[in-house]
Amino acid sequence: MAEIAGAEGGIVAGLKRRPRIFYGWYVVAAAAAINVYGAGVWFYGFPIFYKALLDDFGWTAAGGAAVISLSRLEGGIEGPIIGWAVDKFGPRLMAVLGAVITGLGFLAMSVVTSFNIGFIHLSAFVAFALLYAGWMSIGYNTGFGHASMASVNAWFIKKRSRAFAVFSLGAGGSGFTVFFLGYLVDSFGWRASAFLAGVGIFVIIIPLSLLLRHKPEQYGYLPDGEDPNAKSPPVPEVDLDTAAAGAETSPASTGRRGLFSMKVTWPEYDFTVKQALSTFSFWMLILGTGARSFAMTSIVVHEIVYLTAVRDIPLVQASAALGGMVSISLVGRLGFGILGDFLDKRLIMIFTILLQTVGIYILMTATSMAQVWLFVVVYGISYGGAIPVYMAIVGEYFGRKNYATIRGFNQLFHIPTTVSGPIFAGWIYDTTGSYTIAFSSFIVAMLVGVAFLFFAHRPRPPVDVGTVAVPSTM
Repeated sequence: MAEIAGAEGGIVAGLKRRPRIFYGWYVVAAAAAINVYGAGVWFYGFPIFYKALLDDFGWTAAGGAAVISLSRLEGGIEGPIIGWAVDKFGPRLMAVLGAVITGLGFLAMSVVTSFNIGFIHLSAFVAFALLYAGWMSIGYNTGFGHASMASVNAWFIKKRSRAFAVFSLGAGGSGFTVFFLGYLVDSFGWRASAFLAGVGIFVIIIPLSLLLRHKPEQYGYLPDGEDPNAKSPPVPEVDLDTAAAGAETSPASTGRRGLFSMKVTWPEYDFTVKQALSTFSFWMLILGTGARSFAMTSIVVHEIVYLTAVRDIPLVQASAALGGMVSISLVGRLGFGILGDFLDKRLIMIFTILLQTVGIYILMTATSMAQVWLFVVVYGISYGGAIPVYMAIVGEYFGRKNYATIRGFNQLFHIPTTVSGPIFAGWIYDTTGSYTIAFSSFIVAMLVGVAFLFFAHRPRPPVDVGTVAVPSTM
């Protein structure tokens, strides 16, 4: 009977033989498939609904953008709570619960209007905001965000970045969902499209959610599909006192990990939430990625309005550009995600963010559809590349045990940027009839974020973890 030190400090016994296909990859596939549909109708789908909502209800661009900003606000506030629930009760239960909430929300969205009951009167805007930014946001963040990412992170250590690369292909593949949703809205209206989106969640997402599992040790497996019967190499010890006295980044004594190193010898540490929040690196990640989210969410929300209202591009072509951006992000998600297991994730993030600023500049100055498609390629690849690397770097820095909760706190501290970005861009457009000032501000914000990321090295290990095992090289 094989025994190894578990991620939570215990001894895992009675491990199963290594299967031909590691179940962790089924978890990744299910989580990716969930986001092919979920990200398409929710995150990337809102810009499709957004233009129709402005036309139907007569909202301003800033007012409509406020709805998506409120959903980010709600998602940030409940992030630590939902993250704790996922870590406590497991991703499968929370994924099913989130799917039910989101599906019911889309069904209700298809009939939402002004609401009157007794002395209570809600305008259509308030009713929609409460439904979308309140009820539906809780469901999406629970079932499609935290649950999926925590499940993937728990099953992999050495291959974490590759696993997140495959997982993020789901959201990248949602570009086809976005294009189809744009066709539905253009042909049948946003209400019928919202109803069909809700039905699809019950038919597609709930069965897929049942495939998710929590930690591999609970099912008799090891992370990464390691063979429990294989003879393990000697476990090197890491002198934590020496590591803590040195630089913030402290690789194991068996090797070094430079930018071009092809072997990863990092030990795995599980930080508590308090320990993670007390590190300098956590806050550098927050500031660096927060500056990116200020621009990222806004570009997604306003791209359709910018292309149709400012550049006079038909809705179907604009939807194709948005869908194309999401689809081409598959290249970045997979390519940079794989590189993340071999190169420094922090530097990969910096490179992709710099490339995103180039993409935003191309969009801002585009005068033809050819230039729009150039933006789609440049921005799509770089936008997609940062996503799996950021998911993986949180796991690499802070471990598996409290991943969802720590990610939840990331969302909480991103509230100022994710909420203000879309509203700021909408206000600029309402005031000037242009997005030039907004897009220029996004470029500056991303460059500032890059400066913070240069200091976001891997944190020193917690002082109370003792000797830790170093994963074998790949």
